[in-house]
Amino acid sequence: MFFVGTYELTIDAKNRLSIPHAIRSKINCDADGRAFYVVPGQRQGTLAIYPERYYEKTRAFIPPPEQISDEAYEWRQFEFSQSALLDPDSQGRILIPERLLKRAGIGREVTLIGVQDRLELWDRGAFEAFQDEKWPAYPQHRAKAMRELRELKENGAPETPERAVGVHE
Repeated sequence: MFFVGTYELTIDAKNRLSIPHAIRSKINCDADGRAFYVVPGQRQGTLAIYPERYYEKTRAFIPPPEQISDEAYEWRQFEFSQSALLDPDSQGRILIPERLLKRAGIGREVTLIGVQDRLELWDRGAFEAFQDEKWPAYPQHRAKAMRELRELKENGAPETPERAVGVHE
């Protein structure tokens, strides 16, 4: 699955978010599952939304607590404690926990964006500010990112379980 696009949406009074049909149609329920995990986003003030089985696959590589550093263990504790498995209703809506919306600072007017292997939920004003900041220098940032990606490919960046399934966090 490969997610792209920008969707301006509203979270209703019951904290339900309607996942657009264009996104739902990309998900294969047999391979990806029907539900979604919502987790704190990589960027402050966002939430990341992953198809159920994809997220489980990306986190399956994490070794047992006795084999990882205290810092990695604390990341694991935090991410899993702040995550929620959300089962969409018959209309494709997911119920976002109030505690996650509040912690991320996300209001009712939101922007949902596709970011390759995940969706990101932003407060609409924050996303508009992000776009305003990035548009003027887009050609330069794109060129720099493409050079970095080429170098990684040329240098044979090591294949890790999370890279194998597309997670680059």
